[in-house]
Amino acid sequence: MPSFPHNFIAIEGNIGAGKTTLSKMIEEDFGCRLILEQFTDNPFLPFFYENPERYAFPVELFFMTDRKSTTS
Repeated sequence: MPSFPHNFIAIEGNIGAGKTTLSKMIEEDFGCRLILEQFTDNPFLPFFYENPERYAFPVELFFMTDRKSTTS
């Protein structure tokens, strides 16, 4: 299999949609490096469940910056 050192696949979807299951299947089938979001570290997530309209942006911003620091 050819090497693609700078390519990545991002799996997006709702909670419980099967993103982790699909990601693990891709990791196993293609020998990829799997990077999962550290949702337990997201300080905005509990607030998001209480008020999604108010906290959707901070939750996603945290995930985006965490993903950037993980892949840099």
